Amino acid sequence: MQNDTERQDLRRHIKEAVASNDAGAAVRHARRLLAAAPSKPADVMFCASAFTGIAEALTNDLRAKRLKTYIVRSVTVEPILPFLTTEAVLSNYVLDLTVGGYGSYVDELLNPQSALARSKPDLVLILLDLEDIAGRLPDLCADGIGNGVEAEIEESVARVAQLLKNFRSGNSARILFQGCVVPDRTSLGDVAEANLPHSLANAISQLNQRLAALCRTISDCVFFDVDHLAARHGRANWRDARMFLASRLPVSSASFGAYAGGLVRSLSPLFRAPRKVLCTDLDNTLWGGVLGEEGPEGIATGTAFPGNCYLEYQRYLKQLSSRGILLAVVSKNNDADVREAFQVRAADLGLTLDNFVATKISWNEKATSIRELAEELSLGLDSFVFVDDNPVECEAIRQQLPEVAVLAAPVDEPWKLVDLLSAQSFFDAAVVTNDDVNRLNEYKAQAQRAELANSAGNRDEFLASLEIVCTFLSALDAPFARSVQLLAKTNQFNLTTRRHSAAEVEEFASVAGGQAIAVRVRDRFGDAGVVGLSLARTQGDTCSIDSLLLSCRVIGRGIETALLAHLGQNAIRTGATRLVGEFIPTKKNAPCADFYLDHGFVQAPSPADASPNSIFYQLDLTIAAPESPKWLTLEGKESNEFSASAVVAS
Repeated sequence: MQNDTERQDLRRHIKEAVASNDAGAAVRHARRLLAAAPSKPADVMFCASAFTGIAEALTNDLRAKRLKTYIVRSVTVEPILPFLTTEAVLSNYVLDLTVGGYGSYVDELLNPQSALARSKPDLVLILLDLEDIAGRLPDLCADGIGNGVEAEIEESVARVAQLLKNFRSGNSARILFQGCVVPDRTSLGDVAEANLPHSLANAISQLNQRLAALCRTISDCVFFDVDHLAARHGRANWRDARMFLASRLPVSSASFGAYAGGLVRSLSPLFRAPRKVLCTDLDNTLWGGVLGEEGPEGIATGTAFPGNCYLEYQRYLKQLSSRGILLAVVSKNNDADVREAFQVRAADLGLTLDNFVATKISWNEKATSIRELAEELSLGLDSFVFVDDNPVECEAIRQQLPEVAVLAAPVDEPWKLVDLLSAQSFFDAAVVTNDDVNRLNEYKAQAQRAELANSAGNRDEFLASLEIVCTFLSALDAPFARSVQLLAKTNQFNLTTRRHSAAEVEEFASVAGGQAIAVRVRDRFGDAGVVGLSLARTQGDTCSIDSLLLSCRVIGRGIETALLAHLGQNAIRTGATRLVGEFIPTKKNAPCADFYLDHGFVQAPSPADASPNSIFYQLDLTIAAPESPKWLTLEGKESNEFSASAVVAS
């Protein structure tokens, strides 16, 4: 707990940082000021005001994502806005907030000339109360019989569907739709609420499930489960009845911070991909005790306390792995001792070494080990999470590898580790695809390919031996969620790094002359899944490539060339004689800087409206068109028909 002197010192530091436009220092001191739970409202408002003054520095220096945000609401939100602004900045967002009219949500979502439509936001937060979504439910549930409950839910979901689909038809903004909170007490009482099938609690739970399912059918739309958040923090204190009745304030002042944090966490998957790798220490983290001192029999793991604390962590890691999060060991230990421990204590461990994509067990610095892992897995450091009990090791990673997220394991309270990890947004995802689930197997197959490459006589011989098959298909059928995910996640081989929304991909698929093509790859070692995407549009005699990207897992096998060749063939079918590509340099996409030059393109003048960083290239398709490498087997291209009103579906 901070005393007043410490708080004033931190405020002074924040003021000084703002005065010198030092965004990093301002955020660092704000984290310390707001570390107390709950944060003091005056401190939150102070920080929100400070952050507003350095919005440009936050965006430019800390690369915070700036979002033009519109709040559609049927409740009072103004007192919550400083908390939302602050929580957003602490998660590296800058929200330029506009609040819609109180209760005017129907007109705003349906009227193409509404203030919402005219503002063209990046993000829309739709915050409605139960009264406005399904206001008859409390009365319908009150008799305990529940006649008409299911019909009311059906009609309510249909009304919301009309609002969302109408808005989506004319706007590509990302959408967050808030669910409903189960009241802490109802007229049925606790016993009836728990036992009757049509209690209000059950009805609202069913309504929320249906609304969440609806959001999954709307592109770039996420459901915010505010009831889950209220239950975690206590429904009895979530809403201040007096303030709701007096001013329609939906949450109590004590819950402002938790509510704002929940909003920011829920909107993040719309704009950021989850991290992909969790690196865990062993001693006093994966198990209790120090292996080198206590031996395999002496470490704490298993069903008895405190070993079950570590077993819970192991099981949690295995659950993360089951949806595609890669696990790695990064430990200062003797490799032989660790392998012996996994063998001797196999019955007491929730993981085996096969659950890990890699192990870095040595006496090297852990920063060095994580760098090696990043290179071996062809992933950026911002894909990594590091968990360790040693504060010195944690601080070393924070300083040497600032892109890596660090979580300190509570060595004196090991039962808290799973809760600490699950409270973070590191691995949050609104969509999980089959390609995610298969990630561990694909990386192990990649290791087999590397072994084969070392024994092959030359590159062409090696690539031919892989028996690679490329299947071209519509980005809408890849499945569509995977296509959008690739746009959000791919960095190294991404020629323009445009993070198009689902709605924008659909536009490429439906506009006259548009192409939205995904490529799926398999070989003798397994199915890599959907690994590439291209978006292009033909106008007149020119086909312009908006986006061309490929997962780093398959770079260098000629698949990028095959994708370009496929684009070129489709362009020729529509009468194009010129293929134009664009490259926008970033800190991460240097591997594809010469892609167009390597495929016979020549540099071209930039259009007047182009980004100043864009470099354009062109290829005369009447002279030469890109050709797919001979070692690839192509599927799907024979059935490819180009439609003026539909995506190229191969």
